[in-house]
Amino acid sequence: MSEHHDVNYKKIYFTLLGLLVVSVIGPEFGILWVTLVTAFGVAIVKAYLVIENFMHLRWEKKLMKWMLTSSLAVMALMFVGISPDVMKHEGRNWVNEAAIAAVDRGIGGAAEEEPTAVAEAEAEPGEFSAASTFNQACAACHGQAGDGNGPAGASLDPAPADFTDPEFWAAEDRDEERILTVIRDGAAAVGGSPLMVAWGNSYNEEQLQALTDYVMEFQPEQ
Repeated sequence: MSEHHDVNYKKIYFTLLGLLVVSVIGPEFGILWVTLVTAFGVAIVKAYLVIENFMHLRWEKKLMKWMLTSSLAVMALMFVGISPDVMKHEGRNWVNEAAIAAVDRGIGGAAEEEPTAVAEAEAEPGEFSAASTFNQACAACHGQAGDGNGPAGASLDPAPADFTDPEFWAAEDRDEERILTVIRDGAAAVGGSPLMVAWGNSYNEEQLQALTDYVMEFQPEQ
């Protein structure tokens, strides 16, 4: 007994085929925004067609919202997890010479900003800098100003800590030892959010202490 289908599969096939052609040709223009719009636009349309016509999830709005929120959270966690290595120009066993050369030529370097109250002098090549490390490893969630407004933090629940908020420091146990523990072992070690990852395997005790001191400097004056 054959089931009746009112879906025009031939139309969907040719639509997907056309989108495939667009996704292949789009990046050939060499324009970044064209490539991004093409890639993400085509992916969204393809996903919609598959969900609408084959997965029969049109009525599952709550499920789709959960999937979208979960995907954004996973993307944020992935960014937080890999950004310290990806954004660095050198590590223990490697040096990104092309990136260093590009920065020296003024290509792709960060925009020049006004120094903040907790700014730190730029370290020599190969020397550990708490400010630079914070900007590379922590600012994605906590923001360079320590106010919890980093680009990856917007989708996190609970939101990243705001180190500039007096209420954050009002807790009785919010001392230097606790900050060091959270940085080294992750917030889960003190009953906090597991989204705050541990950095104990990435930095030595001296570097972890320097990061702790740097975070403590965000504390508003009483």
